[in-house]
Amino acid sequence: MCSKDNIAYGGGDVMRWWLYSKQEDVKTRIPSVVIILGYIIAIALGVILQVANGSENKQVNFSFFVLAVFIPVSIVSTLLFIIRMAFSMPVHYAETRKYIAKQHEYALKRYARKHLAIAAWSVITPLEQPALNLLKLEGEFPLAPKTPLKIAMDDLFDQTRNEQVFTRILAPMVDMLKSNDFRNIETAVWVSGSDQTCVEELKRSLVRLTLPGASRSKIDYLPVCPDYALIDKWLGATEASPVNRLLIVIDMHSEDSGSKSMESASAFLLTHSSKRLDGVKPVYLYQPMTGVTEVEEKMTVYLDVESVPAAKTLWFTGLSRAEKYPLLEALDSKGLASERLDIDASLGEKSAGYRWLSVALAADAVKYAQGNQLVAASDNNQFAIVALSSRQTPLPEKYEWIFWNIPYLHGVIAGLFCGITIVLFEACFTSAKNMPSLWVFLFSESFPLLIFATIGFFFTQLITHQACEDMGN
Repeated sequence: MCSKDNIAYGGGDVMRWWLYSKQEDVKTRIPSVVIILGYIIAIALGVILQVANGSENKQVNFSFFVLAVFIPVSIVSTLLFIIRMAFSMPVHYAETRKYIAKQHEYALKRYARKHLAIAAWSVITPLEQPALNLLKLEGEFPLAPKTPLKIAMDDLFDQTRNEQVFTRILAPMVDMLKSNDFRNIETAVWVSGSDQTCVEELKRSLVRLTLPGASRSKIDYLPVCPDYALIDKWLGATEASPVNRLLIVIDMHSEDSGSKSMESASAFLLTHSSKRLDGVKPVYLYQPMTGVTEVEEKMTVYLDVESVPAAKTLWFTGLSRAEKYPLLEALDSKGLASERLDIDASLGEKSAGYRWLSVALAADAVKYAQGNQLVAASDNNQFAIVALSSRQTPLPEKYEWIFWNIPYLHGVIAGLFCGITIVLFEACFTSAKNMPSLWVFLFSESFPLLIFATIGFFFTQLITHQACEDMGN
């Protein structure tokens, strides 16, 4: 086959979200009636020639049958497989293209099913039960501008404002963070309007929560609010030695700010392996599609590969009209995510932290048995979408090579029949005294086989290369 099994990767470890268009089927075959008629005519001519050349008193013996039947059949078979070798070339080209397309689809589906398990998550907003409110399961559906915007804070002299939020957001996770399975944790933190001093504030909060090794924890400060490409990066980390991740996103106004966005804080404990989570039902966060500028085209591919089946709800934030309506159209065409929740319209003006607040709310929805969820977000016209589920989506079945008669195979069979024809002629027209040696017989059989096999192999390789080149592989 081609030099690569697929061309899914666009560079490095980044997968391209696209699929080949449907490949055409090519069927070329010689009608069975023509084949049968060819054999009948050849045998009839062979018999007529033998009768015409033979004397009246000559008996019908084995030699007669060889000359009248076997040799004509062998000649016709040689010609038949030469023709079939020619006919199989366009079929091989089409089938090779189909194989490449299916291999690429399989690779993309496997890629889309990569996931991290959210072992625990926590969210703080001015609303007590934002997910339940937005899903209309409990309480009133929030609607800006009536939605409260600021998180209530206590007047504490021994904790800064950020420390209060860190302590509150991590408190529900303390037991899991203290377990032996999650002691090896790398933390990433972003706090709106803050600088690297928030790392020291977080460490003090971890100490206050009596987490083992808190003062020595590895904490990466994120200068800008991360998008879902961060998940992509973590998924690409070596799974042979998985590292647990703690992501904290604090999106709060300065104390004298009059922002119309709602404050929020989100935290996620992520792991490569759900085997660590005995007794805990995780939510699976699947491979996101990020950095998209052509939503209409890419969303169709994203939905076709089905990282999760039958998504029930879409949560979205920051989408422009050019992103929102193609997204909704793609979902409508598949009958997916009939529930659509606009975070900006419900909670206030677009804010950087909403993209992670949406993930936390969608995780709550999964937890509350509301089915599979989709979360879409956009910033600077860079669209991204990620799926969440309570179940691991099974890997697709690998597309196996479907056998078809390649030119090489027909060439080998044509060579065999050609060799048989030559041997039969030598046996019939050579006297016993002048009978060639065994080596000559073997050469008579193997030489045509080698010639036709080489021709078949050459055309097979040529067409395979052409198909791979035309498919960009």
